[in-house]
Amino acid sequence: MRAFFGLSPDANTKLAINAWRNKAFPHLDGTVPAANFHVTLAFLGNVSVKQLDITNRLIDEMPSVTAFDVSLNQLGYWSKPKAFWLGCQQTATEHLILAKHIHKIANKSGLLLQDQDYVAHLTLARKCKVSPPAPIFPANFKWHADQFHLFESISSPQGVYYSIRQSWPMHKHCTG
Repeated sequence: MRAFFGLSPDANTKLAINAWRNKAFPHLDGTVPAANFHVTLAFLGNVSVKQLDITNRLIDEMPSVTAFDVSLNQLGYWSKPKAFWLGCQQTATEHLILAKHIHKIANKSGLLLQDQDYVAHLTLARKCKVSPPAPIFPANFKWHADQFHLFESISSPQGVYYSIRQSWPMHKHCTG
C-alpha cells in the first residue's frame, strides 16, 4: 500500500481553497481535486502490512501532541516535481513537533524516509511547467487541526485519490 501521514482541512476550508484557486488561477493545469487537499506530515511510500502495524503501534505510544492552527498563506513552486503549492508562512511549533515525531517513528519502523527540511504545504496543482504568477487575491486560509491521519494513495481510472485509513486525535491546549 502507498501511504502517508497528513492533516486534512475541514470541508469548508477545502471548498474555500478550491474556490480561491479557481478564481485566482482560472487557467491552471494539473489542478488537484479539492477532495485530495491535505498537508503531508510524512510520505511513507510503499508500506508492508508489518511496517504499517509497527508504525501504528509506535504512533499509539507516541507522546501526546497538542492541537494547533494551520495557516495557509504563502504560495510556492517546486520546479523539479513541477508542483504549485499553498504553504505556511509561519508553521506552528506543535505542527513541526508532530512531523518530527512521525518521521522518527517511520524510520524506527524500517521505513527509510528522505532526510530533508519539512515544509508544510497543500498541493494546488501538479505538472505545472512554470510557476504561476502572483494572484490578484491573496491566499489566507486557517483551520484547527485536532487530529492527523494515515492516508492510502489509491490509483483508479479517474486518477489518484486519498483515503483516510486511520486517525489519531490531538489534545486540546488548556490555558490557565
